[in-house]
Amino acid sequence: MLYFMIEGTFYDPLPVEPDELQKLIKGHLTYLQKGFNEGWILFSGPKAHSGGGVILMKAESRKEVDDFLEEDPFQKAGIQEYHVVEFRFHDGQEGVKSWFS
Repeated sequence: MLYFMIEGTFYDPLPVEPDELQKLIKGHLTYLQKGFNEGWILFSGPKAHSGGGVILMKAESRKEVDDFLEEDPFQKAGIQEYHVVEFRFHDGQEGVKSWFS
């Protein structure tokens, strides 16, 4: 299994109106839920001081990650770009170690 930290950054200026953005956020959260339900997303959340967010996920390949992100409502609407970093797990708090095994 491979592990990935994904940083999403909204384009500036955003090419959508605020009401459309709210719909896209709901769609994005619903889309991520599949990863939580199936156990391959450990966490996600918005960045504290700018548009976009962070996702930690595992996958069999980088292509699998890219395919997942390609179907994200944010990506399809052209409002966010992604920076993907593959990493190797070394150690962590007891509560998360089992996710990495």
